[in-house]
Amino acid sequence: MVHEDAVGLEKVQKSLIFKGKPSDFGLARVSLNIKAVSPDLILFRSSIMKKTILALSLAALSVPALAQGKKPEPEYTIAGNVGVFSDYRFRGISQTRLGPALQGGFDLAHKSGFYLGNWNSNVSSDQFWSGAGLEIDLYGGYKTTLAGIGLDVGTIYYYYPNAGVRSTTSTRVVEKYDNHEVYFGLSYGPLSFKTSYAVSDYFGLNSSTDNFVAPIDRSSGGSSGTMYYDLTLSKEIADKLTLSAHIGSTKFKNYGRLDYEDYKIGVTYDLDGWLVGLSYFTNSMSTADAKTFTTSNANATGGTITERKLYKDAAVISISKTF
Repeated sequence: MVHEDAVGLEKVQKSLIFKGKPSDFGLARVSLNIKAVSPDLILFRSSIMKKTILALSLAALSVPALAQGKKPEPEYTIAGNVGVFSDYRFRGISQTRLGPALQGGFDLAHKSGFYLGNWNSNVSSDQFWSGAGLEIDLYGGYKTTLAGIGLDVGTIYYYYPNAGVRSTTSTRVVEKYDNHEVYFGLSYGPLSFKTSYAVSDYFGLNSSTDNFVAPIDRSSGGSSGTMYYDLTLSKEIADKLTLSAHIGSTKFKNYGRLDYEDYKIGVTYDLDGWLVGLSYFTNSMSTADAKTFTTSNANATGGTITERKLYKDAAVISISKTF
């Protein structure tokens, strides 16, 4: 390499002697020195090139390895929940005679969107006569998303072991409180809307049971076909703090004077995985029939007990966890 540079310099010198000015010789020498490359630099660049090629090759080989290491989506997922509430409110009405409730359940979901679940709570035996003081909900359905809109369709069965409604002329149980509904829900962002339709008499309400609690002005038939509409907003308003607002409407089949709307507003705070909540419930009950129907004033033997206005406005505190 040094010999070739010397030969080249000699040629430049000869050219400058015959074709250029003496002062140009220094410029030519500088230019030639800049372009000259040492053997060490060539080896250095060659080493970098080899390392780069090796790194790219290893990266290419690692892509399939990373893809293989990614865990596939599980076929099934199971989630559980448990909570303690100062009152159990169902569609605005207390189910525990304004007392506390312990609640919990689980959900089994398939990656296709199908799911099954169970949820349980204690209830008042003075409201659900002769029963075990327990509500067991069994449900199943299908969830999916289309164009950013969540869809949910399913069915739910409310079961009250051994509990039933007596007739107006006998103390024997003639109708179960059990209730069966189908539902359809939509959700978009923080908003959700759900419609439920009773395919059975609505919690045992029909012509043989409606007059036991109060003389209710009805037309005819049972309460199958009763509808419930649920509009809910749930949005995180600060770190770990979520605001929820709900409007519900119950439309009774053949018992229009019992129709009412229920309202709820509340907040929950995520405390290391535990949700601490405070909610306020109210409703639009105005008719005497509706208020009497949602007042617990009789027990399983027909005797009177301390009256509880199950529809009254109330604040409910809670703590719950999903796992």
